[in-house]
Amino acid sequence: MSNHPERFEDPGISYHDMATHFIVHCPKCDGKATVMPNEQTWRLTCGSCFHVETEGHWYGQWMAYVSVKCRECHEQLTRRAEVSGEWAKLKMKCENCGDECEYEAHLSRYYRNHGLMCDAHFGLPLWLQKEFRQDLFWAFNYEHLQLLEDYIRARHRERGISPRNKIIKNKTLVSRLPAFISKAGNRDDLLKLIKDLAVMEK
Repeated sequence: MSNHPERFEDPGISYHDMATHFIVHCPKCDGKATVMPNEQTWRLTCGSCFHVETEGHWYGQWMAYVSVKCRECHEQLTRRAEVSGEWAKLKMKCENCGDECEYEAHLSRYYRNHGLMCDAHFGLPLWLQKEFRQDLFWAFNYEHLQLLEDYIRARHRERGISPRNKIIKNKTLVSRLPAFISKAGNRDDLLKLIKDLAVMEK
């Protein structure tokens, strides 16, 4: 908890700065696991079933993207879609000539796992997340959760950051928070949600 809970000053850190480690659901038992850097890679360790795994397998979803010219009339075709496999083709229909064909897609990691936010190395659902009305509240780890609590609890929020901080002001984590987190009317309910997350155990 901050020393001045009524006031919050943007510390000028980014989402990347908070992603030092992740609390996730274990892929084996669904218990609470930690993803930490380990030498040249990342390592998952479960505190429930003691499963250990190094980075390599992606459990999350993939985003497939196709940008090609129609094989018949050469009209530009573009499509993006979420997929579950590591190899995919997307079916495309040309609006110009009506030709239908499957085209090989370029795949990139999509940081979602069945609609939930996931870590950037294994694609496992974050432990600290919960639906809030029509939105999803989430945090990488307990330090991230604490920062969000300090921000939400504060009655006065200052966006200015130290001149010594090199990060651009509109690229800080605080400047990119979704509107529902910043809304004063959600303060009490969000603080209750955070309290529930902070003590949640499997």
